[in-house]
Amino acid sequence: MDSTLHKRWQKQFRVQKENEEDEQGAFHPFESRLDWEVACWAIEEEIGHGALDRLLAIPGVRRLLLYKYNDVRSTSRALHKSLDTIPPRAEWHYKKLAFEDHPNDKYNIYYWNPIDAIRALLGNPVHAKKIFRDHTKSVRIYNEMWSGKWWHAIQGQLLAPVIIATDKTQLTQFSSSKSAYPIYLTLGNIPRAIRRKPSQQACFLLGYLSVDKILKDDLSSREVSSRTQRLFHDSLHIILEPLKIAGAEGVEITGGDGCVHLVFPVLACYVADYPEQCLVTCSKYGTCPKCQARADELAELSQSAVQTQTWTMGIIEDAKSSTNTSSAFKTKCMEAGVGGGVFLPFWHGFPHCDIHYSITPDNGWSSLGQIGGKDHKHMACILLGCMIGKVPRDVIVSYRSLLDFIYLAQYPSHDNDTLAYMEKALKDFHCHKNILFNLGVREHLDIPKIHSLLHYVDSITWFGTTDNYNIEMMEHFHIDFCKEGWYTSNHCNEMPQMISWLSRREKASSFKTYLKMMLENEEEEFSYSRFKDQSILIAKYPARKNQDIQEIMERHTCPGFQRNLTYFINSFNNNNIAGGRLRNASLPFSSLDVYHGFRFSLNDLGNEVDLDLGNQEMNSIKAKPKSLGSPARFDTVVVMISEDCESTGLQGK
Repeated sequence: MDSTLHKRWQKQFRVQKENEEDEQGAFHPFESRLDWEVACWAIEEEIGHGALDRLLAIPGVRRLLLYKYNDVRSTSRALHKSLDTIPPRAEWHYKKLAFEDHPNDKYNIYYWNPIDAIRALLGNPVHAKKIFRDHTKSVRIYNEMWSGKWWHAIQGQLLAPVIIATDKTQLTQFSSSKSAYPIYLTLGNIPRAIRRKPSQQACFLLGYLSVDKILKDDLSSREVSSRTQRLFHDSLHIILEPLKIAGAEGVEITGGDGCVHLVFPVLACYVADYPEQCLVTCSKYGTCPKCQARADELAELSQSAVQTQTWTMGIIEDAKSSTNTSSAFKTKCMEAGVGGGVFLPFWHGFPHCDIHYSITPDNGWSSLGQIGGKDHKHMACILLGCMIGKVPRDVIVSYRSLLDFIYLAQYPSHDNDTLAYMEKALKDFHCHKNILFNLGVREHLDIPKIHSLLHYVDSITWFGTTDNYNIEMMEHFHIDFCKEGWYTSNHCNEMPQMISWLSRREKASSFKTYLKMMLENEEEEFSYSRFKDQSILIAKYPARKNQDIQEIMERHTCPGFQRNLTYFINSFNNNNIAGGRLRNASLPFSSLDVYHGFRFSLNDLGNEVDLDLGNQEMNSIKAKPKSLGSPARFDTVVVMISEDCESTGLQGK
C-alpha cells in the first residue's frame, strides 16, 4: 500500500504510530478483532439493541468479548458508542431557512460539504485502479461516461464529473404522511456498475432537503408554489456552493492510488424526474427543460432551439428589472416559458456547466405510483402481445416502434449504428401516431415524456449510455438511505436519528475497507458479510451422475456435443492439436455429470446491474431433456467474449 495513502487512512482513523505493526492495535477503538467483527455484523445485519443484548446474555458468549462491553449495562449501546468514536469521512451540517415575512416558520436541511464527499469517493482505494487510468479508445463506443463528447470537450486537468440526483420519496407504504427528500452525489469517474451498488459506497447521500410544507395562511396558491421553488434553490445553493470555486480553481485530493491530484469537480449531470427537471431548470411546467419547445409543440418530431442558461437568466433578469411584484415577475417569466418562482437559481455561476445540457432523460410511467424500474420493464414485455388482434395494425406499429426505442435506449453500449436505429424507431412512431387521434385514444401527444425522446441520442453521445444517469438507480438508494433509517427511528423527530443510523453504517463500512488494506489476508476477511457478489449459482448435486456422452447427445438432441467439447478443451491446451488430427481425436473420458440448469446475474455485462446484493434477481437457464409429461427445454445463451460485441451486437445469417 502506498505510504501516502497509508498515512492518510491512519490519520482518518486515528491509528497511533506505535500500533502500526500491532494487528490488535489496528482494530482501535475496539478492544479486539472479535469485538470489531461483532460490531460490524450487528450494524450490517441491522441487529437491534434488545436482540444483541439477548444474544450476549447467553452463557459463555459475553466472556468471549473483552472487558469494555462487560463493564456497561447495555452492551449494544456500548457497541454503538465505540462505533461513534470512529471519525466520519465527512461531517454533517445543519441549517434552518426561513422567509423574511414568516421568520418563525423554519425549514431544516441536513447536508455534507460536497468537496468532502468527492474526497471520500476519489480516495477510496478499492476503486483506485478503475478511476485513475487512461480511458481513451480508438473506436467511438458510447458506454461509460468518459466515452461521451462532454468529457472530451471539458477535459484539461483531472476532471471529476459530478452527478447530482434528487428524488422525493415516501417513507410510509400506505399513506403519504411521511416523506424524505434526499440529494445524492456520485462521480462519472467511477464505472457505472460500481456506482449502482450501494455496498460499494460509490454514491453519497449528500443531504436531506426540507419536506415541511409551506403554510398557506395569508398566501395564494401561486405564491406558495413560488416559495416552494425558492426554498429548493436556496437549499441547493447552500449545499452545492463549494463546487463553484473548486470547479474553477481545482482542489487537491489524495486519491485511492495514494497520489495527490489537482481535481476539478464540475457539475455534469442532474438526474431527476420531469417535475423536478422543471424545478431545477426554472422551466415552465408543461414545456421542455432542454429546448424552447412550447407546450403545444411537444408532439412534433423536429427539435426546437436549444435552451441555455444564458437564455433562461436573460428572461429572469428582464422580468426582475421590468416588474415590481413577485406576481408580476412570475407572469412575465411564464409568458416566455420560464417558471418564474426563482430570482437567483442555484446553478448560476457554476463553471463549465449549463444546467439545461446537464438534465438527463427521465424514464418510467409517471402515472403509476410506487412502481419500480424493473416493474416497468416487466410490463413492457407483455404490453404488445396483449394488443395483438384487438387493435388496428397502425396501432401495433406505433406501439412497437415506441417499445423498440425504449429497449434500444437501454443498451449498455452504443455506436453510430445503434443510435441510428433509435432515430428510425422514433421516426416510425411519429409516422403512425395519427391512428391514435383517429380512434379517439388521444386528442394530442403534447406530452413532455414523448417529446423528451428527441433528446435521448444527444444525451447518450454527450454523457454515455442511459444507465449512467437513469433515475432507476436511485430507487434502491432510497431504501438504504431513507426508508431503513426511518424504520429504525421512533418516528418522532426522525431526521437526527436517521443520520445517526446512517453514520454508523458508513463508519463500519469505511473502517472495514481500511482494515482490509491493513491486514494481509484480504480474501478471508469478514467472510460473514452479506455484501458479497455471487454471479453464478449451480445446484450442489448434478441431475444425472456419470452419464455416458453418447447418451447425453441422444437425450439432449445435441449430436455435435462431443466434437464441440473436444474443440473447446483443445483451445486451453498449450500444445494445440492441428485441425485435421483434432477431428479424429478422442476425449480422455467417456461420461460426465449433467446439470439441468444454473442461475446467474448480469453484473459483468453492465446492462442489468443488480442493486440489492442481498436479494439478487437471478436469471435462470434450463437444459432439460424430454421426460414423461413434460417437453424438452433448451435455453439459448449469448456469451460476450470481447468488447467488440458491445457495439456490433448480434450478427449472422
